[in-house]
Amino acid sequence: MTIKAANLSKIGLLSVSLLVVSGGAIAANIPAISQSYSDVSQTLIELLTTMPSLFIMLTLLVGHKVATKIGYSRTILMGIFLVLIAGLLPVFTRSFMTLCFSRVLFGIGIGLFNPLLYVVSTTLYKGAELAKVIGLQSAFEGIGGMVMTFLVGQLLIINWRVSFLAYGLALPIFLLFALLVPKIPAVEADKAVITKKADISVWGYAVLLVVAVTVYMSLTVKLTSLLLTKGIGNATDGSNLMALVGLGAMLAGLVFGPVVTSLKRWTLPCSFLGLSFAMCLIAVAQHLVVAAFAVMLCGLSFRTFVPYIFNEVNQPVNNGQKNTTVLLIAFNLGAAFAPVTIAFFNRMVVNASLSGLFLSEALLMLLLAVGSGLWLLFKSRIERLRAS
Repeated sequence: MTIKAANLSKIGLLSVSLLVVSGGAIAANIPAISQSYSDVSQTLIELLTTMPSLFIMLTLLVGHKVATKIGYSRTILMGIFLVLIAGLLPVFTRSFMTLCFSRVLFGIGIGLFNPLLYVVSTTLYKGAELAKVIGLQSAFEGIGGMVMTFLVGQLLIINWRVSFLAYGLALPIFLLFALLVPKIPAVEADKAVITKKADISVWGYAVLLVVAVTVYMSLTVKLTSLLLTKGIGNATDGSNLMALVGLGAMLAGLVFGPVVTSLKRWTLPCSFLGLSFAMCLIAVAQHLVVAAFAVMLCGLSFRTFVPYIFNEVNQPVNNGQKNTTVLLIAFNLGAAFAPVTIAFFNRMVVNASLSGLFLSEALLMLLLAVGSGLWLLFKSRIERLRAS
């Protein structure tokens, strides 16, 4: 493969990552959807934002089996096609049940191709180049979330149903992948995914991921409501701020390599510390500018943490495919039940306001930062003692 062909192939592969986190792009629609369906509970309507994550999680368990039957490229293309159809369906329906079904179908589509992107990456790239591609995938996820959220926010000015036209972006992505990414034989791809079982350490990462995703998703679920409550913004402002979360995520992906090279294992507590500070700023923000900086920092911190652990479990000494599946399930488990978990957590805190919720989450992430830092110090001391 020539350098030009390799770069084009990389573009085609990375373009699919633009859709991975696009399910939450409709978060700013929640208040408007609530008005349209006033007889439906608020928590159920909020679940529309995270419902795809539940079915992404379920589909992860069968996606590889589908790929071995019909091929990896076809499975990815089928997933993108489902995202396109499901994304546009709410434009044409008035039924809340059909709206829910579209979100289910959307999650199945993402679940079909999401883990296979890592399979294709580990098949085409190795070592430092693989780490670079994983970082770029995270960056493209951030770009996709930013672009999709911005488009939804602008179309929301017309009405919330029209805003779903933003998912038409899946069509050019379908074409880019079909035309630019070489077909990978199933046998060749299988070599990259044959494993015995997930590593023990990945379960610790999975627990941290569930907690971090739940905190991160509180932005998607509650940010617009917080702006409205404080009187510092409207639904479009909320959508624009969510786009800035994507900008922070994009920056994280672009600088991922140098950051990990510099911080090494300390990337984990530093990411949690940044996320803690971001949530605290959001809680106390009285101006959109402060909130804008905070959400960018949130995206930067979270999207430094996520590719770090995915890169760790995809190294040659690890069982990449099983570990990746465990982490993806944990990610989507946290995202799927975020509205329920956040509602429960909000009732448990002393100050039950939205600001109190974000402050409590800031404290939780600070505790994780301190805890993971102390664990690294303890681990380093044990390693020095063994070496001596």
